[in-house]
Amino acid sequence: MGFLVWLEEGQLGVFIRESLWGYPIVLSSHAVGMATVMGVVVALNFRVLGYAKGVSALAFDKLFIIGWIGFIINLVSGLILFCNTPTTYFFQGAFQLKIAFIVLGGILMKVVMNSIRGESSENMTKVFSAACILCWFGGVITGRLMAYM
Repeated sequence: MGFLVWLEEGQLGVFIRESLWGYPIVLSSHAVGMATVMGVVVALNFRVLGYAKGVSALAFDKLFIIGWIGFIINLVSGLILFCNTPTTYFFQGAFQLKIAFIVLGGILMKVVMNSIRGESSENMTKVFSAACILCWFGGVITGRLMAYM
């Protein structure tokens, strides 16, 4: 708990809470990063589920650099937003679910890509793909719920 209080009372925590533009700029960056990651994740997984059959699923490999850039933006902005009130967020169920959904979504994204590259069972790849989409949407929804809890 001492580390969380240190974060909250530190310069970054105070800046995010008290600066006129700190919180809106970081939150906007978080939204841009999230839209970038979700765009790549949803596009690839919808392709795996059967949409846009004319596009090779392996063609999405080139988009992953954009997805990683979005993820890094999201990670940095998320950590900064966390410094706003870490003593509240850390123990909040919505925050814990959000992190769990994001971690599981990332793992499932890797599983889907490995399945595509290794030409695994199409049905299992579709199951992993649908679960991946659900996890990422779960992360977005629980992230929004954090503001209301």
